[in-house]
Amino acid sequence: MRLSVALMLSILMFAEVFTAEAVEESRSVGAALDGDDECAAGSECALNAIQVRGVQQAAVAAANATEEPDGEVKIVDDLPEGWNATENTTEIPTLTSMDGAMKPMWDSYKNVDCRDDIDAKQCSLYKYCRGPRYCVMGGYMIVPGFYAAGMESINRGNAGSFDYLMYAAHGMCGGTSCVLITNPVGFRTQNELHIHFRHLDNGGPNLKHQLEDTLCGRDGWHYFSKCGAAKARIYSSFPGVFSEVADAYAGNNLGSVGITVWETTACGAGYQTMVLVTTHCSIEHEISNR
Repeated sequence: MRLSVALMLSILMFAEVFTAEAVEESRSVGAALDGDDECAAGSECALNAIQVRGVQQAAVAAANATEEPDGEVKIVDDLPEGWNATENTTEIPTLTSMDGAMKPMWDSYKNVDCRDDIDAKQCSLYKYCRGPRYCVMGGYMIVPGFYAAGMESINRGNAGSFDYLMYAAHGMCGGTSCVLITNPVGFRTQNELHIHFRHLDNGGPNLKHQLEDTLCGRDGWHYFSKCGAAKARIYSSFPGVFSEVADAYAGNNLGSVGITVWETTACGAGYQTMVLVTTHCSIEHEISNR
């Protein structure tokens, strides 16, 4: 049975999905929500038009996101036409690596602080989600209700205050056919952190099997070959994802990091969570339906 975003959200809020225990209960929900990412609007996606945040600006954004906000959850089903257009971002051609992941190349970039230029195209998510605890946007994204430019806004000092967003994404799509995705600096069209909750497609199932072969029965982080050097870990329950990844990267800001989160029952220990961390690339279009 297909559930609407609004109905799912009501169920999950009633169950207090923001606690780890309730998140475990949500694993079976796994609603089949269809949607495309922000690059699906047209051929500009092939050019991977993005903006790259400066380290100093990222530090400011991180300082403004040290506490988990209170408040309501907002649903934004219909983003305005052209919200992800790229005419006022720098268009950056991409290279495709041997493993199929997109990699950008650039000489310069446009640095936009959405608090100062809220009408910029790369600030659409921030513009339509300010104030609530978080927003469910377009039926496939979780967006915080405060300004956080992206993965570069997260470090060991504040990662715990972002973990609830990943719990929320997991609550929207928590089954074994789901994957949760964040992209690093250089592989997004929006200057606002957002988590995709998607269903596996394309090469997703194959990559999931590779992760299972690598991780089942093993503890700790392990090398994984994806977009060059990557690392992966399996957990017996759904972890505080951003906190775990920040610890794995010695507390540095996560600007170059992309995260994918997968559920599995293949290891013979019930539901377990696999976290794959790649750097300087995006595997989003390789593992989920565009």
